[in-house]
Amino acid sequence: MADSKGSGKPDPIFTPADRIRQLNEVDKDVARLIHSAGLAIQALTNARSGDSPGDNTLDSHKARFKEATSQYFALLSSIDVRLRRQVYALEEASILAPDATSRTGDLPGASGGAAGAANPLDVSWLNSRKDTVGKDKEAELWAAARGFVEQISNPGMKGESSHEGMEVD
Repeated sequence: MADSKGSGKPDPIFTPADRIRQLNEVDKDVARLIHSAGLAIQALTNARSGDSPGDNTLDSHKARFKEATSQYFALLSSIDVRLRRQVYALEEASILAPDATSRTGDLPGASGGAAGAANPLDVSWLNSRKDTVGKDKEAELWAAARGFVEQISNPGMKGESSHEGMEVD
């Protein structure tokens, strides 16, 4: 879809407002994707669906599951294509550095790339920056457990009144 001048740019020129509208449509489709996944899971259960309360046969479950999964995979494919287009547009605008693996479909890190070439919008990279939440919660739980054990081992201490109804074997 190159223009007649051979500049390599696609014919339609999208404004930032157009891109935001496209992302808004993707956002709406993500909600529909989650809904179709829920319908597929509901079809696997014995729960009665709201649209056909009397039809709870195995064939109806199969039909509902097939319909919901078809819709799910169609939406997933559509969302994937549109998000890739958005990423390519960001790369063309030099907002994101082109990732060699983004166009080939390889997994990041599989090619042994340099560690300094991380994508700043990569979720795993962002999550690896600060991982003290789990450690802090673990320390808090260990402190609470230590306090509980001390209360149990010293029955005459001040903590006994707060747990009067609790029996310990």
